[in-house]
Amino acid sequence: MTSQPAQISLGQWFSRNLSAAIQVAGARRETQSDTTAFRRLSLVQIQQKTGIARSTLRLLKSPGSGKQANPDMNTIERLADVLGVPPAFLLMRPQDWELLSRSVSNSSDYLVAAQKLEAEGRLQATNPIEKVLCECKVHPDLRPRNIDGLQEVARADARDEWRRLACLKLDALMLREISKSSARKWLTAIAGAWVSLTTPHDPSTSKQ
Repeated sequence: MTSQPAQISLGQWFSRNLSAAIQVAGARRETQSDTTAFRRLSLVQIQQKTGIARSTLRLLKSPGSGKQANPDMNTIERLADVLGVPPAFLLMRPQDWELLSRSVSNSSDYLVAAQKLEAEGRLQATNPIEKVLCECKVHPDLRPRNIDGLQEVARADARDEWRRLACLKLDALMLREISKSSARKWLTAIAGAWVSLTTPHDPSTSKQ
C-alpha cells in the first residue's frame, strides 16, 4: 500500500471516500467493451435521495484547497444509506483498513480462545476481550525476576494497564449490543488481535 501524507485530516479522508464511492455507486451500464462498468451517481440524484442541498454536497465532496468537510452525523447517515455502505466506512482511513486487515489475519489463536470462553459460559461476560488475551498468554506481561529489571517491570505494568483499558473501550464499542454467539466470538477474536497489535512497548511515551 502506498503511504499517504500524515497531514491528511479525517475530514479530507471523508471527502475522498465520498468521491470514490459516488464514482461507482450508480446503476450498471453495459457496453461492448465493459459489461461491469457502473455509472457515477450525480449530485442531482444524491440530492433527490437524501434531501441534502447540491451546494452542500459539492462542499462535502470537494471542500477546496486547505479546507475539510465537517458533516454532521445525520448527513453521514443519509449519504451512507444512499451509497449502500455502513456510515463508519465513509470515515475509514487507509491505516484503519490496514490495521483491521492485520487484526483479522492474526485472529486465529484468539478465535480458539473465544470458543473456549463460549464453551465455559464466559463469552457473554463483561470484557471477554481481556479474557481472550489472558487465554492466549499475551496478557499480563511476564515480569523480569532480577532487581535490574525494575524499569521493565514499570513498562510491563503500563502495558498491562494500556491493554486493560483498550479492551474495555473495544468491548464498549464492538460488543455492547452484540449477543449472538457467532458474531461475538469473531468480534472478540478480532478485537483481541487488534489490542495485541497496537500495544505500545512503553505506553508512557506513546501518542496512542
